[in-house]
Amino acid sequence: RSTSFASRKELAWVNQLSSWQNSYKSDPEEFLRSLKVDFFKDRIFAVTPRGEVIDLPVGATPVDFAYQIHSDVGNECTGAKVNGRIVPLENELHSGDVVEILTQKNKKPSASWLDFVKTSHARHYIKSRVRNNNLLKKKKV
Repeated sequence: RSTSFASRKELAWVNQLSSWQNSYKSDPEEFLRSLKVDFFKDRIFAVTPRGEVIDLPVGATPVDFAYQIHSDVGNECTGAKVNGRIVPLENELHSGDVVEILTQKNKKPSASWLDFVKTSHARHYIKSRVRNNNLLKKKKV
């Protein structure tokens, strides 16, 4: 049986949340409003067409969204629809956006995506794939 421990940062977050909740006991709606403003000010919550919520940093793009779903979805991303409209891959997402990722088998990520992605997760997979593609090209020459 394994035991997991919360980090100091997580404990501080829980303590602060508890403290705020206590101070808003008489007005739970105000508590939720302040929570949204203070805790989630640097986060957005985009939604898949199936209704799954994806937590991303402010400024995230459809490429960041795609990699949060799965590395294969990110690697094979060719385009995106946001709220039913086709948008550029560098388009900034907003909370509540419904994002559909368009993919194509055997598509490879572009190094230019590194100029606009916001998540280290997406950056890691893009760099890895671009590096591997460059190695394969060198071997063919």
